[in-house]
Amino acid sequence: MRAEDDPIFSSYILATVADWQELVWKQHVHPVYLPVAFLSIVHAIRVSHATRMLSGGPRAQLRLFQSLVLNLIVLFGSSTLLALLLGLPAPFVISPVAIVLYSSVHVLLECTGLGLVLVRFHAGATTGLLMDGILATIDAVCRTEAIAHMGLAQIRRHTNPVVAQSLLVQLIAGALISGGVPLIAATFQLHSPYGHWQLVTPPWLQNATLLLYADLWGGALAAAIMSLLTSGHVETRFPWLSPLAPFLTHWLFDTEKMDARMLKHVPPWAWLSYG
Repeated sequence: MRAEDDPIFSSYILATVADWQELVWKQHVHPVYLPVAFLSIVHAIRVSHATRMLSGGPRAQLRLFQSLVLNLIVLFGSSTLLALLLGLPAPFVISPVAIVLYSSVHVLLECTGLGLVLVRFHAGATTGLLMDGILATIDAVCRTEAIAHMGLAQIRRHTNPVVAQSLLVQLIAGALISGGVPLIAATFQLHSPYGHWQLVTPPWLQNATLLLYADLWGGALAAAIMSLLTSGHVETRFPWLSPLAPFLTHWLFDTEKMDARMLKHVPPWAWLSYG
């Protein structure tokens, strides 16, 4: 029986993280009127909130169209940068459904004032901590999925075998997908509350310590873990693991009955939940 068909699961949310993740990704809000996964709606709200916070929160004075463009930059910025590096089509030109969904949610939150309510809720002393925890969980799940399916999967299908097998490229992909938006925002001053965007020398280029933030390195670490757990010829790609082989063999034997999807998805969450 599938998890979503189990009445116990439906009542008490008793299932593995992998089953829950599969449910929220595939279960539609309504099969006819709104055939969109629950998590897609949640992530659209999260991206809209990130857009509003990036542009100054309650101080933001962006007009609706510019705010809408910024929302798409937050959504597609990192993946577009990665696509340019890999010589692939930019995601925003082949994702019309995502553009419609995320834009509609953002416009709805802007026009109804619900977006500003979330900003004020996030600014509260007690509610802010709750909001941080919720956002961290959403980021962890969605960024892990993005690294796996938009990053590593694309790299392994790359026509250049050197790129397809490069661990460095995978680490860069994980870092960009998870933490690329702050780099783009600093380069174009997207954080201006008045919408005065311009190309400048990014602060992180002048002060390298600004690159030491969890989103960037957490994404690289998540990509490394996924690569280790899913790639073949581990000893060839990771020769430094040989001394740890006895320990890893024992550990894998103890966990062989665990769902493989949990092994691929759960570990990176810990490093992606700080952003």
